[in-house]
This record gives sequence, C-alpha cells and structure tokens, in this order.
Amino acid sequence: MAFKGVYSNKSSFFKGFILLSLIFISSIIHTILAIALVKFFSQGSFDITQNYDLGNQLSVNYLKMVQLFSGVGMFIVPSFIYSYLTNFNFNFNKISRQSSILVIAIIMLITPFIGLLLEWNMKIDFPEWILYFDNNSEALILAFLKMESWLDLLYTILVIAVVPAIGEELIFRGYLQQKLAKRFGDMNASIFLTAFLFSLIHFHFDGLIPRFVLGILLGYLFYWGRSLWLPILAHFVNNAQGVVLSHPFFQLEDQQYSVYSNEKIDPILALFSLMAVTLLLYIFKQNIAIKKD
Repeated sequence: MAFKGVYSNKSSFFKGFILLSLIFISSIIHTILAIALVKFFSQGSFDITQNYDLGNQLSVNYLKMVQLFSGVGMFIVPSFIYSYLTNFNFNFNKISRQSSILVIAIIMLITPFIGLLLEWNMKIDFPEWILYFDNNSEALILAFLKMESWLDLLYTILVIAVVPAIGEELIFRGYLQQKLAKRFGDMNASIFLTAFLFSLIHFHFDGLIPRFVLGILLGYLFYWGRSLWLPILAHFVNNAQGVVLSHPFFQLEDQQYSVYSNEKIDPILALFSLMAVTLLLYIFKQNIAIKKD
C-alpha cells in the first residue's frame, strides 16, 4: 500500500504524463506477452509480423488473442494503476436495475438511426490513404465475426465487446471527459470533444459520424447517471449485439448479417428510432433526477 496515492498531489500535467507512460509501457509488455503466448500455442508456426491468412480460423483466433491482450494492456491495466497511484476516481458508482434496463433499451432502439448515419457516412469520399486504414480494419473485423461454435461466440464477445467496453470507457468517459470538464468548466463541450476523439482514435473513417454520435450518447449517460457502469453497459450492448447477430445460429439460410451490410435503412424507421431513444433518454434523466432528490 506504500505507493497508493503517491502522485495524488502532483500537477495535472505530471499525472497526464504518468498515464501516457503507463499506457506505453503496459502496451509493450502485453503485446510481447501476447506474441509469446501465440508462438507457444502455435509452436512457432504463426508469426504476426508476417502475412497471415484471415480465412484460417486458427490464425484468426491467434489474432483475437493479440487483440485481447492489446486492449487490456493499452486501456484497462494502465487505468487502474493510474487510479491507484493518483487516487483518481473513475466513478464506479452502483446503478439501479431500472437504469440498466433503460440503457439497454436505448442502445437496442438507436440501432436503425445509427445504421442510417453509417449509410450516409460511407457515401463520403475520403482520400485513399485514409481508406487504407478502413480496408484493413474491416477485413479484420469481418474475420473476427466468422464463428463456428458457441465457444467462438463467447471468445469474440470477450474480445470485441467486454474488453473494449471497459477499457475505452475508462480512458474516454472515465478519464478524458472528466479531465476536460474540470479543465474547461463546460460539460457539454467536454462530452462532444471526447466523443470526437473517441471516434477518431479508431481510425475507421467510414464509421466516423455514427461512432461520434454514439460517443455523445455514452458521454451523457455518464454525465446524467454519474456512474461509469452505464456507458460501459451501453458500449458492451452496442458491440455485443453485432457479434451475436453474426453467429450462424441467429442467421437465416438465405441471409447473412454483417456490420458492414449494404442493406438500405428506411429513413422513417430511423426517425422513429431517434424519437423512441429521445423519449427513453428523457425518462432516464428524470429517473436519475428523482433518485438524486
């Protein structure tokens, strides 16, 4: 316990440097550990630095392991060490069952509206050098979503939904949004700026606008609900539903779900989606206000 809160009285600049250093060091350590484990389990037959076959399920599972360790090492471990060293409060306050149900319903109902935003976003002509990141990211995610068993489903949910939901919310809503709000004294501006950086850092520009909107939603859920569990839950549900619907068990024989589907979204459906979410957000905010009083 000797190091607990050791940097709590340091300047914000110094604390920010500590967090960045922790992210850098932890990322390297976890990446090396992931590569070592992959080499061990593959008996040296799989090399992540070389071209790999995304059509080979075993190779994809090894890549999932690297992604898993990368997420834990880059976001989760540094955040908790930082909290321990600086006494930083991520606000893991208890949430009610009613709030949880409302958050799940909001994320499920906003899907058509987000789908329409994605459709519009994909019509934007980005430079070729930007689309290079998109093409690589899309190919990897589609490979991750090709599952053959229920164990694959659980593994993919862990990699794509659980770890990103916890890790990214710790850094963006838990740390960055709170720091920006304290620095500038404007919660709305901090939510929008955090959402923009959250969307930008994914380097997937075909989804820049819908991810920005989701980031705003996550920011207000955290602000109104005063608990990081709420955006974590929302983030998890958003990612997990795409994974679950990609599993063969939930697909029709003549139709395959894809997060990159070219299927058109009915604007009327998207409008009703937005209206329903707006109503639920109002109920959510009122419910929180009542509990606060």
